[in-house]
Amino acid sequence: MNLLHDPLFRVLTDDGREEISLPELLEALGTDRVHQLVGIQRHQADAFHVFLTYLAGAVLVRNGDTAPVQTADYWRAGLFGLSGPTGECAWELVVEDGNKPAFMQPPLKKAVRPSAEILTPDKLDLLQTAKNHDIKQNRAQRPFVDEWIYALISLQTMSGFMGQGNQGISRMNSGFGNRPIVELVRDRSLGGRWRDAVRRLLLHRQDVLEQPFGFDPNGLVLIWTEPWDGEEQFTLADLDPFYIEICRRIRFVRRGDELIAQTYSAKKTRIAAKELNGVVGDPWLPVELAGRGDPKALTVSPNGLTAELMRRILFGDELGLSKLQAPLSGWSGPFWLTASVLVRGQGTTDGFYEWEIMIPRERVKLFFGGGDARDSLADLSRLGIAYAGTMQNRVLKPAIFALLQGGPSQLKYDDDTSQSWWSVFARKFERRWSQDYFAWLLSVPDRFDKDAEERRWAQILTKHALSVLEEAEKALPSHTGRRYRGITALRNRFWSGFYAEGNFGFMRRESVGTSSSI
Repeated sequence: MNLLHDPLFRVLTDDGREEISLPELLEALGTDRVHQLVGIQRHQADAFHVFLTYLAGAVLVRNGDTAPVQTADYWRAGLFGLSGPTGECAWELVVEDGNKPAFMQPPLKKAVRPSAEILTPDKLDLLQTAKNHDIKQNRAQRPFVDEWIYALISLQTMSGFMGQGNQGISRMNSGFGNRPIVELVRDRSLGGRWRDAVRRLLLHRQDVLEQPFGFDPNGLVLIWTEPWDGEEQFTLADLDPFYIEICRRIRFVRRGDELIAQTYSAKKTRIAAKELNGVVGDPWLPVELAGRGDPKALTVSPNGLTAELMRRILFGDELGLSKLQAPLSGWSGPFWLTASVLVRGQGTTDGFYEWEIMIPRERVKLFFGGGDARDSLADLSRLGIAYAGTMQNRVLKPAIFALLQGGPSQLKYDDDTSQSWWSVFARKFERRWSQDYFAWLLSVPDRFDKDAEERRWAQILTKHALSVLEEAEKALPSHTGRRYRGITALRNRFWSGFYAEGNFGFMRRESVGTSSSI
């Protein structure tokens, strides 16, 4: 099971299903032959894309080349060269001698007993629970080799701290953070996206080397080739900017015809970079510039990829972005701003999220060209988010609480039952307006009437708020004998809040499309 020579990856091409080696996969991506990676799960796809991009970039830099379209022989020789004196072992999935590396598995340095054995790739993967997504553990009872590879890469390059002995990566803000993958894409094919990413990664390298990270341009790329006793650490000065890290001590063994992953405890992270807060030159990871203190790698909250966060990414609002989050000179679009993240808690997985914003060709100059027009649109985008918050918290919320509590003279916002029901309908409202937010924003003319666009967005918000109220009126419980009073209070609270000064008073002369039930 040598990734340089053996056909371990199942792919779909124009010729149907094929099984190819890692160098052949890189060649096929260069010629756009690969339509699908068979066996990869969605949450693993971006991790694997990043892995392949870093690999290709490191090989090209070592060879003094820039073109990602190369032959399998070229990639095979280049990958072998990255492994240094360890040679082929660095690319074999199973190496019985624990003093030698295996693929994404460091030498153990000394004989130790494993802390756990893992029988399936989905148990090895970085997903620890199945909250908020449909990916379950322990499904793959007879897995293919590539499923093990994808799970291993996902774990080693995307994991945070998961309890004593299970350390996290350097490319995230703290062990309880996460690693969002944000990229501007002009070609949505696997090969097209990869080729564009490689080209921009090489340009990004110069930016990183000019910053005071201390990287060695001839430093270590394959972290797993060096022994690790669980305490020794690398500094960034030991590493190439394109380093491919590992965060866990793992070794694969054979047991009959089956693969088993054995894990070993580590007292310290493999890379000593805690003080950098995840800001280590990762071109897929935006840098949070807001707030006090040093910059930090962006960490997505348990709320996931919200419209507000995607807005900030789109405009670079208090976020440091890289060349992978912007087009190259001469690109014309359309573009897709893509983001994905697996949100983590303390020992839990809070859900996998992804978002994609399509930017039409005719809007590319506005969004990426800078200037006063873009600044004005950015201001409007912030106002749009603020209006959504106003509609939710000052207009919709009191109306829902009034219905639930039977129309009292004084609403009790600390009532647990009301809060529980409200959270359900608040999420409904947010999902609905979020789906329309970027469509509205992208439809705003280069030179726009601010008042007119405010009203247009307010009308969209009103439509969604009224639809939520209609559902609430039909579904929510209310005090016995006070339902009519509650419904009346719902309507009164909504419209009085809507037209209140500081909310949507500017809409008094507008038709907002009220429904018969509201």
